[in-house]
Amino acid sequence: MENRRKFLKKCVAGCVVMAMPGLPVYACAGRGQNPIVKTNPKQALVVWYSQTGHTGRIGGIIRHTWSRAGLMVDGADYRDIDTNSLAQYDLIAVGSPVQYMNVPRNLQDWIKKLPRIDGTSVVSYMTFGGDGNGQHSTACELLDLMTQAGGAAAGFGLFGNMSTFAPTWSVGNEERILRFKDRPNENTYRQARAFAVDILKNVSTGGAVKIERDFSLGSMMAVVPQLGFTKLLITNHHIETGQCIRCGTCLRKCPAGAIHLQTGTVDSKRCLACMGCINNCPVQAMKMNFMGKQVYGFKEFLKRHQIEIKEPAELIS
Repeated sequence: MENRRKFLKKCVAGCVVMAMPGLPVYACAGRGQNPIVKTNPKQALVVWYSQTGHTGRIGGIIRHTWSRAGLMVDGADYRDIDTNSLAQYDLIAVGSPVQYMNVPRNLQDWIKKLPRIDGTSVVSYMTFGGDGNGQHSTACELLDLMTQAGGAAAGFGLFGNMSTFAPTWSVGNEERILRFKDRPNENTYRQARAFAVDILKNVSTGGAVKIERDFSLGSMMAVVPQLGFTKLLITNHHIETGQCIRCGTCLRKCPAGAIHLQTGTVDSKRCLACMGCINNCPVQAMKMNFMGKQVYGFKEFLKRHQIEIKEPAELIS
């Protein structure tokens, strides 16, 4: 019973929101490395790395909720952020999908190059597909990266959705994805709003959190070079130039600069196997084989299964 009480206290202290019913709730608890000094934030920034929209939706909800609370809030994909402006913000949230049980390498590199943000409260949130794996430790890792830049850890959140890892359905495991075809849903969005409100409460009380990773099987598997193993199974990754409409979507979505539109080639060494090019090409001109089978993208998967993702009300213009 005593252990249960301690566990529940951790859950409350960490401001963690889980969007997957039935999963255990974890939290970071205790004093953080850097104290929260701006307990009445006026300006906030919500930054996300979003390839198919899941992480961007949660970021948009956080931005809207903080705006309604009276803050001046900016928000955008991390690739569109002027990092020289970060010093003006009192509160920064950074969101990302879990990729290969870790913070995506491109986002890690971006954060490591940030200017100092001493005195700014920071929040992380992760989106993950299906049951997820390693999302707790990944959120802590993202939060830790932000504190290394000088931020004060104010909490983190975890939000489940339908997986967008294209090789899964392309090799015949559609049912594994379709179990969660209703995610994200209104329950997810309600929890994102509550998370945003709880973060403001936590900041107002100076409740910096201590980063404690969850040493589960999933978090331990994060040390395995899964990206490298995945890339070994990828072949024939290129653009079918006769099918390509030169819209540039793949260039904008590739976080590694690995795509050469004119030649229709992909630099396999630079590629991070994020599936952004495959998932977002509007005409399926981006080609890839995984374990010898042709991969098709998320938009095509939604179309084939007649799935329409429900947008949050506040983000519908």
